[in-house]
Amino acid sequence: MGANSLIDALVVNPAVIMTVGAVLCIFVPSALRRVFMLAFVAASAFQLYKLGLGEFGAVTLFGETLTTVRVDRLARLFGIVFHIAAALNIIYAWHEKDRAQSFATIAYPAAALGGVLAGDMITLFVWWELAAITSVFFVWAPGTRSTYLAGMRYLAIQVLSGVLLLGGVVLVFRDTGSFAFGEIGLRDPSGAIKISGLVLFLAFGIKCAFPLLHNWVQDAYPKSTLSGTIVLSIFTTKLAVYSLARAFPGTHELIYIGAVMTLFPIFFALIENDLRKVLCYSINNQVGFMVVGIGVGTAAAMNGAVGYAFSNIIFESLLFMSLSAAMYRTGSSKATDLGGLYKSMPLTMTFCMIAALSIAAFPFFAGFVTKGLIIDGVAGEHMFWIWLVMLFASAGVLEHAGIKIPYFTFFAHDSGKRVKEAPPMMLAAMSVAAVLCIGIGVWPEPLYALLPYQDQIAGYEPYTPWHIIEQLQLLLFAILAFALLIAWKWYPAEVPSVNLDTDWFYRIPGRNLLAWIAGATRALWNVMWSVIFRRVEVIIGRIYLVHGPEGQLARSWPIGFMALWTAIVLGAVLIITFIA
Repeated sequence: MGANSLIDALVVNPAVIMTVGAVLCIFVPSALRRVFMLAFVAASAFQLYKLGLGEFGAVTLFGETLTTVRVDRLARLFGIVFHIAAALNIIYAWHEKDRAQSFATIAYPAAALGGVLAGDMITLFVWWELAAITSVFFVWAPGTRSTYLAGMRYLAIQVLSGVLLLGGVVLVFRDTGSFAFGEIGLRDPSGAIKISGLVLFLAFGIKCAFPLLHNWVQDAYPKSTLSGTIVLSIFTTKLAVYSLARAFPGTHELIYIGAVMTLFPIFFALIENDLRKVLCYSINNQVGFMVVGIGVGTAAAMNGAVGYAFSNIIFESLLFMSLSAAMYRTGSSKATDLGGLYKSMPLTMTFCMIAALSIAAFPFFAGFVTKGLIIDGVAGEHMFWIWLVMLFASAGVLEHAGIKIPYFTFFAHDSGKRVKEAPPMMLAAMSVAAVLCIGIGVWPEPLYALLPYQDQIAGYEPYTPWHIIEQLQLLLFAILAFALLIAWKWYPAEVPSVNLDTDWFYRIPGRNLLAWIAGATRALWNVMWSVIFRRVEVIIGRIYLVHGPEGQLARSWPIGFMALWTAIVLGAVLIITFIA
């Protein structure tokens, strides 16, 4: 690899620009740090715009050409929304003075951006691991033992994903002789599952929070700082969604995995008291819609999957922002501790309602014009049961994210808390996100123009009578169901509780199993060491008897005796030489 080509590859990469900004911001005074960070995000966005579509930053490694930057329509879509989200997060956390968090606030999006722009799997692996390392700073930031342990669990699962990715890269290179990051697929032409594809599938699935692999989201994200939770909610799972869209489009297993992802979080979210955990379950649910679209794999469904990822990043960020603002003022995100905040935080409440309407896919909000693409893609393939699951899951989203979050935060019972409105910079970030939620919903054409399959999206009209009536019927039914459940007191009561998820298996019996294995290993080592030590003692004792001060070899032998032995040895040598 030539030094000049490597430098050129680094200079041309927008993600490197943001990474340099992340390192330099550590040394900038806190008063100017956020302006400095925004400047580097703007410089990265300008570089992405200036590059246009194409492949850049080619370098040679061990005779193989690596494409460190690839900007096609798919990568550009994610690159644009990652820059928007990074800028909003910087503005929202303007009050944050901690250098480590400031570094992670720009370094983590930079790593995710680098993964999105990677044209080869070696470059993807490097940014993949950097994303894991930089994101854990948010979990560790509060500095408590519980956050330290959660951060270690989070880091372990992310590193596992990276190890599987590296193994998959090696296996794919063995199969194809190339490091190119393109469509890989789970099966070979005969229909048999490829080991290389399966390993990569699992690597992406961990980061995408597939069912049974999802617990790190609910474990780590709520333990982060207020602003850190917002940043974490955006980049990791969306980088995985992009990777699935790149490597596994049309993989039918994803349809059923995604369908399960849309369903199971609903039930956990309904009974959860910690509203930040509710939104973490919402992440699983929302990513499920995208995974279904990728699994269907048609142009319409793929447009829906990546378009929904774009809009979801904005409105789910706004939900996290509004809830974090309430937590910033009250010190709690528990439904039992909140309520009645609309009286003292009306602007934050308004922004939360806009986000709720967007995630519930109400007409004229961002979710409506993008989620409909996925549902239409499923319907177009005549997958009736999956289509039905999508409708049910859409109603479930309204129940837990569209209604529960704003209702129990700002309405419900009056907690008696009278606090100040959110700080001005938080309001500024939320207002921009709210404008985008409404703007995309009212005028979706600019977003549609960014989607990868333009032939399919041309002429698509989201606001047909059928689309509007179908969605309004669904939403009104969900609202009615919520109202009746509340009136009849059948809705799960908001009480302080600990809800068990599948992470119980590795956090309780798993931890006990590890403790038993450690104890058994220690005992076995002690036994083996004692046996070996006794053997060594015996050997040393025998050596001492022969070579010690009073041993046989230490005795003084007569000259004649030594001469005799010398003659015997020389005679033996002569005989052996003669025979040879």
